[in-house]
Amino acid sequence: MLHLIFLLVLTAVKGQQWPEDSSARCTHTSKQTAMYGRFAFQPPLSIKPMTSFEVDIKWDELKFNPISNPHKRGGVYISYTTQVTGGPPGYFGIQIVNNGGNFIFSFWDGDRFTGKGHDKEPKKSSKLVWPINMKNCQRNCQDCGLPQLRELAKKGFTTGTKCFVKYPNMRVGDRYKIGFRRKSKEFTINTADYGGMPKSHSIVDEYDREVTGGLWEMYVEDVDRESRHLVGQMLMEGDGNGMKYIRTFDEMLGCVKCNAIQHKDTRYGPYIGGDGIPVRKPLKMEGLTITGHTTCKKSFISGEKDDMSISFEAGPFTTKTFPQDGKKYQKVW
Repeated sequence: MLHLIFLLVLTAVKGQQWPEDSSARCTHTSKQTAMYGRFAFQPPLSIKPMTSFEVDIKWDELKFNPISNPHKRGGVYISYTTQVTGGPPGYFGIQIVNNGGNFIFSFWDGDRFTGKGHDKEPKKSSKLVWPINMKNCQRNCQDCGLPQLRELAKKGFTTGTKCFVKYPNMRVGDRYKIGFRRKSKEFTINTADYGGMPKSHSIVDEYDREVTGGLWEMYVEDVDRESRHLVGQMLMEGDGNGMKYIRTFDEMLGCVKCNAIQHKDTRYGPYIGGDGIPVRKPLKMEGLTITGHTTCKKSFISGEKDDMSISFEAGPFTTKTFPQDGKKYQKVW
């Protein structure tokens, strides 16, 4: 009881009275949901694909409810999704938690499956994504939750490549520059020299071979600490095409109840490169929140055209709401 009184006094002193959360288990109907953003460029990426990307981000706020979330569980993921024209899809981004953060770069093989949903079956791929930086990157079985795929994963079957770097220095208030670029349009390796094709791939008649495609890398610059970090490099099999779209989302890590975390982050840009043309900047910004299925309604997207920004904010102290119309994106600026 004394501990609870202390926490209540502490939150009152700080000028914020945290509301309680339900004691029921967190589910998809009682958690903070993802928010989304998209951009318009001229020419569009579908006509002039992306070969380089940079965006500046700032962690504005991350607070944990001292009553319902005293162990400070959960965090936030700033992610960008994209896809090689005619090739593999994937995402990259940066995460923050109470005691640091992570950098992530992850892509799927472009044609690894036949069928969809529960009918997905693995097959030999002609659009591999292969790790080049073996320190931070490795092949793994991504999206292998289906029963038949779980069994394959246990045997070492892989469907893509993931690069992961822990960054314990990350704190609220930090600014980072996320970069993603095609380093070489045509690069050739033999998989045997980079970890090797897992033996379990023999079930789809897949063995070590030469792979040619674009060499892509992700890096992060810590603006405040003046340091640069290579997250990873991957070879994306194909003709070295650029990326045909770029979108973003803001997602909580784990199942986070409505009042468990208050957070805000802001992104400035992105700046998009392409073969033979000047760097492109966003012409407009749109956002999307989908809260119809959850009791967590306090989420907001904002931004300014002058600095090409978009901000995502959610939690019990969020006072504004973003317009919603099903799954239709709404204007930010």
